[in-house]
Amino acid sequence: MENIIKIKEHSSFRGTYSGSGDLELYGSFEGVLKINTLYVKKTGLFVGKLAAQKIIIEGEVSADIEAETLHLKPTGLVDGDLIYHNLIIESGGLLNSKRVHNMSNDKDIMKFKSNN
Repeated sequence: MENIIKIKEHSSFRGTYSGSGDLELYGSFEGVLKINTLYVKKTGLFVGKLAAQKIIIEGEVSADIEAETLHLKPTGLVDGDLIYHNLIIESGGLLNSKRVHNMSNDKDIMKFKSNN
């Protein structure tokens, strides 16, 4: 079983983190994050720049996002530009963005993967 990094409620992280694992965010993260999977829980807040293979949002994200898959839950809020391949927005989820781009062809996907 792979370890999952957890930032607990009432805890915060400020800075840059890059890794191949998963992160559960119950508290706040401000900065730049590159990771395999990010779970932003209902109490979680992310501010900055974010790149991940999979992002599941129940809390709040104010960031420019690059993701293979973004799943916005009913309580989730995203404010920022979005580049994605798969997008799931459940009823109640809110996406506030000036730029939303689907990486619909292989050339775009390969460019995304090589930048992360």
